[in-house]
Amino acid sequence: MSMRPNMKFSIIVSAVIIVVVPIIIGFYMLNKVVDPDEIMVARTEVSPELITIKGGFADSISRYHDYYLSHHNNSLFIQIKGSKLPIGGSKDFTISFSNPYGNVDEIYLLGPGNSKKKIWPNP
Repeated sequence: MSMRPNMKFSIIVSAVIIVVVPIIIGFYMLNKVVDPDEIMVARTEVSPELITIKGGFADSISRYHDYYLSHHNNSLFIQIKGSKLPIGGSKDFTISFSNPYGNVDEIYLLGPGNSKKKIWPNP
């Protein structure tokens, strides 16, 4: 007894959906820019050579994965990428990078949309 072609097609499509959809959802959740209100900054150090930011997440499940930097008018803007999946990454983070920007007057965390939080100098 052989399967009908429509039945084979349905099984293949179902199998692909079962495998691909969780992978897409996982990648989306791993590459999400975190809302600044979900981030706790413990210490920020700024020198002419180096900028270091130490912090973590307010909840116990979020994990740090990466960051993006931008600079405009002596202000530095940082977007923290994280996930709600307890896969890889760490709850706490230390971001350290050289300071090619010269005089930095303020540092902000940027989130999705227009969310913004000043982290240095102390708000």
